[in-house]
Amino acid sequence: MTFRVPVGQKSERSFVVPLGDRGALVEFDSEVLVGNPLGDPTRRRIATLRPPSGESEGKPLLIHLPGYMGSGPVEMNLKGPFDETLFHLFDRLQRSRAVGEATMVSPDCTTALGGNQYVNSSAMGRYDDYVVREVLPWARERFRPSAVGILGQSSGGFGAIHLALEHPGVFDAVASSAGDLGFELCYLSDFPKAAREYRRRGGPEAFLAQLFQDPSILGGPTSPGGAALIVAGMSASYSPVDSDPGAFELPFDWTTAEFRPDVWRRWKAFDPVERVATADGAAALRTLKHLHVTGSTGDEWYMELCARWFAAAARRANVPVVHDEFEGGHFVRSPRFTSMFTKMVRALGSVPT
Repeated sequence: MTFRVPVGQKSERSFVVPLGDRGALVEFDSEVLVGNPLGDPTRRRIATLRPPSGESEGKPLLIHLPGYMGSGPVEMNLKGPFDETLFHLFDRLQRSRAVGEATMVSPDCTTALGGNQYVNSSAMGRYDDYVVREVLPWARERFRPSAVGILGQSSGGFGAIHLALEHPGVFDAVASSAGDLGFELCYLSDFPKAAREYRRRGGPEAFLAQLFQDPSILGGPTSPGGAALIVAGMSASYSPVDSDPGAFELPFDWTTAEFRPDVWRRWKAFDPVERVATADGAAALRTLKHLHVTGSTGDEWYMELCARWFAAAARRANVPVVHDEFEGGHFVRSPRFTSMFTKMVRALGSVPT
C-alpha cells in the first residue's frame, strides 16, 4: 500500500507567507525608561506591520501588548513550517479580506523579571508611560491612523484594559486574550508553588540571583520556577516599595506561606474586575467603541473564568462588552486573536474591500 502527500490541500498555514518589507523592526530610544530600577535597556525595537496595500494613513492602528515573557519583535519570528505568529495571522486575515486593512505595532516591554504588567512601578519602570506617552504618539505620527485600538495576550490583555482605565478617551477599542482579570482566579494557584520554590532556593532574592546566573532553573511557565518568577514580576508591578526603588513586597510570607491581606489589597486595586465596578472605571470603559474579552476553556490559569467574571461585572456596570470562548489552552491563541482582530478592525471602521 502506498500513499501520496495531499499537496492539493496545502495552504499557507503549511508554509507561512513572509511579511516582506511591510513588516519591520524599528529601533526606539525611550526617555521614560531612563534610570529604570532594574537597569534594563532603554533602546528597544518595535515590531510594525503595514496593511497589504502598504498605505496606513486614514486606517485603524492596533497596538498589540505581548504576554509575560513575550515581546513584539519575537512575535515576528517564524519558528518553522506550521508556525504562524500573530503578525502573520493578522496579515493573512487582511490579505484574505476576512478583515479590513489596518496597521499593527507591538513594543518590546521585557524586563529583567521577564515581563511586566504595563503599569508604572518604582520596582520595575514606567511601562504605562512608555506605551501611552512614547510608543502611541510615535505610532500616530508615523502611520496617521483614523482610530486606535489596543489588545493583548495574558499580561498584555490585562495591560490593554488597564491602560484604557487609566487613560479614558485615548483608545477607541480594547480587547483582551486570556487576560489577567479576577486576580483570585488567575494568581492564587501560583502562590504555594512560588513559596515552595523560594524556600528551596533560599528566598526570593536568592531565587532571582540563581535565575540570573542560570536561566535553565526556570523551567516552563507552569513549573515551580515559572510560578516563582511570575509572582515576583506581579509583586514588582502591583506592590512595589516606592520609598526603595527596585524593591517589592510579596502577598504572602515566603517562609510560612501565610497570606498578607494588606499587600493583597494593593494587588486588587489593579484588578479590572474591581475597577469596572467603580463609577470612574465604568465611565472610562463606556468611552470605548468596542470592548472585547476572550478565553479558552482549557486555560492553565483559568483565564476563561476570569473573562466570564469580568464580562459579568461589566454588564452589571452597564458597560457594553463582547465575550467569547474557544477550546484550547492558554497558549492556543489563534482562535481568540482571529475573533479579536476581526471584531476590533470592524468596530474601528475598516471593512474588507
